[in-house]
Amino acid sequence: MPRAFLPMPRGDRWYLGALVAVAVVAFLPWSRATVIGSLPVFAWLMAALMVLSPVVALLRLWWSRRP
Repeated sequence: MPRAFLPMPRGDRWYLGALVAVAVVAFLPWSRATVIGSLPVFAWLMAALMVLSPVVALLRLWWSRRP
């Protein structure tokens, strides 16, 4: 039986798993009720995902393309 998907490198699987884990934690009910520095933890986690996830993805691409 042929495989339906292309193989994914191990680092990409860890990256995807970390993104999903942070998103799950961010959407838990306590993250909206807990406030740090006048912002809920939800806002901090979403801001971190918005900034760090593309930066880490670009760095992973850059390092994988280097000879």
